[in-house]
Amino acid sequence: MQTGVDALRVIEFGDSGIAAAYAGWLLARMGAQVVRLLPAGEPAGSASAEPPGPIALALESLADGKVVESMPLTRAACDARLAACDLLLSDTLAALVALAGPVDAITHRMPRLVVGVASVFGLDGPYASHPGVALDAQALSGAAWALGEPGREPLSLPPGILEHQAGAMLAAAALMALSVRDARGTGRVVDIALADVLASHVAGNCRFYIHHGMRWQRSGRRASDSGGAYPFVILPCRDGEVCITGRTREEWQRLVRVMGDPAWAAQPRYQDLRAMGRQYPEEVDALLRPWLAQHTMAELERLALANNLIVSPIRSFDAVLQTRHFSDDGFLESGRVAGRALRVPSLPFKASATRVPGATDLTGTLLGARSPGAAAGTGGQSTGSAGTAVTDAPLAGLRVLDMGWVWSAPWVGTMLAELGAQVIKVEHAMRPDNLRLSGRVYRDGVRVEGPSTEMSPMFHQVNHGKLGITLNAKAPRAVELLEQLVSISDVVIENMSPGSMNRQGLGWDRLRTINPGLVMLSMSSVGQFGELSSMRAYAPTMSSFAGMEALVGYPGEAPIGALNFALADPNASLHGLVALLAGLHRRRATGQGCYLDLSQVEALLGTLRPWLLDAQVRGRQPPPAGNAHPDHAPHGIYPALGDDAWFTIAVTDDAQWHALCTLAAGAPFAADARFHRRAGRLGARAELDRALAAWTAAGDRDERVAALRAAGIAASPVLDIDAAWSDPGFVHRGMVHTVTLPWYGEATLLQAPWHFSDFAPRVDRPAPLLGQHNDEVFSGLLGLPADEIARLKADGVIA
Repeated sequence: MQTGVDALRVIEFGDSGIAAAYAGWLLARMGAQVVRLLPAGEPAGSASAEPPGPIALALESLADGKVVESMPLTRAACDARLAACDLLLSDTLAALVALAGPVDAITHRMPRLVVGVASVFGLDGPYASHPGVALDAQALSGAAWALGEPGREPLSLPPGILEHQAGAMLAAAALMALSVRDARGTGRVVDIALADVLASHVAGNCRFYIHHGMRWQRSGRRASDSGGAYPFVILPCRDGEVCITGRTREEWQRLVRVMGDPAWAAQPRYQDLRAMGRQYPEEVDALLRPWLAQHTMAELERLALANNLIVSPIRSFDAVLQTRHFSDDGFLESGRVAGRALRVPSLPFKASATRVPGATDLTGTLLGARSPGAAAGTGGQSTGSAGTAVTDAPLAGLRVLDMGWVWSAPWVGTMLAELGAQVIKVEHAMRPDNLRLSGRVYRDGVRVEGPSTEMSPMFHQVNHGKLGITLNAKAPRAVELLEQLVSISDVVIENMSPGSMNRQGLGWDRLRTINPGLVMLSMSSVGQFGELSSMRAYAPTMSSFAGMEALVGYPGEAPIGALNFALADPNASLHGLVALLAGLHRRRATGQGCYLDLSQVEALLGTLRPWLLDAQVRGRQPPPAGNAHPDHAPHGIYPALGDDAWFTIAVTDDAQWHALCTLAAGAPFAADARFHRRAGRLGARAELDRALAAWTAAGDRDERVAALRAAGIAASPVLDIDAAWSDPGFVHRGMVHTVTLPWYGEATLLQAPWHFSDFAPRVDRPAPLLGQHNDEVFSGLLGLPADEIARLKADGVIA
């Protein structure tokens, strides 16, 4: 990909990590000049006859669009390279420090340089010096606690997928830091921990359960207590399995109608969605099974699209690759990986000046020009000190109009609000954000009295720090008021069905005439245009359609999925944040706004890159592999003494294996010569896991973890939510905040998972009450007199 001479200049310092490679790839695809530095002498590709593993395939694919070179051998040579760039990305901290010194020393020598580092635990905190892998982040964050079957070991997502989460957050945080550098003259350190990212993801989703009288625990192929309302489950059909979800009576009635209105559906027992979901979901499953058994996955997919059902087959990658929509919109493109012609993911969003099919794609130009004052080659120059403190509100002055609802789009606005942006959330009191409608609120099993619409903890987690207004967008005067707000705003965010904003008279082509500098982010299920654009979906149906749910399960068994995790929503938030900050970068450089069209399904499918490529190279669907890693063994979650006590162990080289054998002296596996080398451990993985589990089950979890960490082996306890939110790592890194929610009282909220060396996100107030800031916005910002505001309220416009 060609980039302009004034493009953002990036050095990517790494070897085997996906996070920095993905961050660099995202930036390169948006027009940055990215140089990937590999250890001296390391080949850019593999010449082995044996196909590379999924991680190696992903890393080779993520080198696309970059210049790949050998690392400098001296600090002076390294500094010369860094002095000519804007941004240094790394997830190979030890190698970086050995060559260039500690990150704070790097920014001291080059005060305008932004240094972005991704790791499992972060640069500081009680676990910073411990070895860690993505499995540890899943264990500590609470993610693993809720995946799998009751009574069996917790499950994780396959390696390589969640590392993309850290990469997307690293790219967003780097763009955020660069915007502050351009405005204030100094760079800074960006510190992204995968454990923080996953804890933030879990903090949104688990509240859908634990604050509404439900459990957050392993529940097999359904969400815990069906997520509060039936259906939320994976069930068999004629030739495979299908994910069926629904939250509303209207969605259930559509499904029943497509089923032919069976007589049982008229009974009151099968019209109470919450009772069905929480009390007798298996009974309702049995009623759906005969109808599902009559239909193939392809038939159910067609029925869902034609009837607005929130249903998706648990799709294989072969089905994903054959999806014409992904090719027609340019998302799946041709590429060469490991010497083979493969289909590889592109960016899941497009930037354009107009919202029409086939509009000129501006995405490759988003980072192709520098903001004023950000001249090339200024890494070694300074107008101030990198240690100079700046305000904790670096986005002060940015105004965001948040037209989103539920999770994916609103969380983008909240992450901006935490850094000082003024974010105005728009609702209609008669049709408020669905998160307000999650039902009765409980604390420690006791119902909290008060209006549940105002105290839903998930709503406050996803929307804290915003202003809130209410408008009936069907009223012409309300549209005029929104247009006035657009005229004084910088950003509009929405995740409505494609075309909804146009039908309200607030489409992009109207809004850009009002404010040419506006950046608008639209986040729909599968993009604004194309044959699948009308697809309705929640997070589990998106991940089923993308192929993720088929990867999660116990070895040798049918997929079990990850319905409790709902990864598609926060993953879309991170990618939306990347796109939005890149759009703002282009606006600073050119003065021009743009329209950003993001596909949430494609955003998730892109993070499955290792396994999508592996499926093509090996010619077969990757089966569920439990907690195994394709390159390391042991790598899993093992039992400890006590009820439902589990912890992780990940051995990444032979030296760590010998250290483990020293700890477990006397255990049969410690003396088994087959396991002394990596190849032997991989070849007898199942036997090794059984032998290791026998040893771990005889010891205390926390004692085992402490001993393993002291020996230099990655190990972490699998925590539930209470333990995760009080874990010293998250507390030390400032992830956990106590905020008073209306009627509910004190509650724990988690901040956005980005950390900067000289400013911090602020979480100090809850989400707004319905219409709480109507007077402040309509009077203070738009200048409407009090009598007009009163009249608009009486007329149902401000409502």
